[in-house]
Amino acid sequence: MAFSADAQLRSMFDVPSIYLTSRDVENIPQEDGLGLDFGYGFGTHFFVTKFSVGVNATADFDGKSIEKSVFINPFGRAEIGLGKWRSNGQRCAKTNSNAYTILAKGGVIYNFGTKKADIENNVKGREALLDYFVGAEIGMFFIKDMHKNSEYFFTGGYMLESKKIFAELGIRTFLNTRYSRS
Repeated sequence: MAFSADAQLRSMFDVPSIYLTSRDVENIPQEDGLGLDFGYGFGTHFFVTKFSVGVNATADFDGKSIEKSVFINPFGRAEIGLGKWRSNGQRCAKTNSNAYTILAKGGVIYNFGTKKADIENNVKGREALLDYFVGAEIGMFFIKDMHKNSEYFFTGGYMLESKKIFAELGIRTFLNTRYSRS
């Protein structure tokens, strides 16, 4: 109880995160599209552990046949972040104030999606892959409700196994599970 009061333990569901994604920033527009995920994060104002599941739908917008290059990739992700997590800098939650996220993060992601190569249409094959990443996240939101808010965010980083730089830009709605409406 003393740890919880001092560290201000927090618990939040992201329901959902919707974003534009590039799975290979160095080769835009070959693996670009949309992402959707649901997650659960817990931590303090300075540390977060988050688990999420979701799906990315990407395509090669520079290829011969965009519709044949569409790749639906379900994934599961676990990550740890250090920095400021959904804080206004004063470690308090005040309605009608701004709050932000600035995190250095790393983690593991398992991509379940597979796709056979289509040489005729120049579509690369894909296999399920366990990958590790390091990166950063920034976000901003206005505290209008202590229980439910929406955050605009940008996440970027480097995938260690696939050796690709990724980026995500979007909005997420999150629920603060530690707040009770009395």
